Amino acid sequence: MDFQEKSDLFKVRKTILEMISDRGYSIPDEENISFEEFIAKYNNKNLDIFINNGDDKKIFVYFHNDIKNFSKADLKNIMVKVIGEYNDSNMSIILILKDKENSAISKELAKDSFKNVEVFLKKNMMFNITHHVYVPKHIILTPEEEKEVLEKYNTTRGKFPKISKNDPVAKYYGMKPDQICKIIRRSPEVGESIYYRLVR
Repeated sequence: MDFQEKSDLFKVRKTILEMISDRGYSIPDEENISFEEFIAKYNNKNLDIFINNGDDKKIFVYFHNDIKNFSKADLKNIMVKVIGEYNDSNMSIILILKDKENSAISKELAKDSFKNVEVFLKKNMMFNITHHVYVPKHIILTPEEEKEVLEKYNTTRGKFPKISKNDPVAKYYGMKPDQICKIIRRSPEVGESIYYRLVR
């Protein structure tokens, strides 16, 4: 891997940490490293990230840097590692891949046993999409907030416009089907506008 590729991967790592933070995790100081420290981790094949904020707030990030494509065997090995090392089969797992997973991997990931596994492509994580000037603020409502909104508008969740769970911003925040997302748009002309979307 040349210098540019390492530099790109460093940017990806930074975006991933921002994403995890935006999902409500506290990032340990030791994860905020310099490029030189990153290179040392890269050379030691030690790029994976594990953050433990308590029982239901654990996340593991795996960076796939092999030349060969990510395989079913790789997926199995990661699950064995997570369960073996961290003794937790329900923690969130993020896979950072160079290329889109093949159909065999997609079928595996569609199974219930992999519902806590998410895949992101390196090229899509070079820049934090939520920092783009045209991307409005998205907030996942708590169950209590959902109830308030449904009562306020005297409606049912199914009547809200939809947002796909595969939408780039929905993926960034880890939105799940049936959650309600609040979207805040700001413009000089009309000021602040609030919309709601149901994740599908």
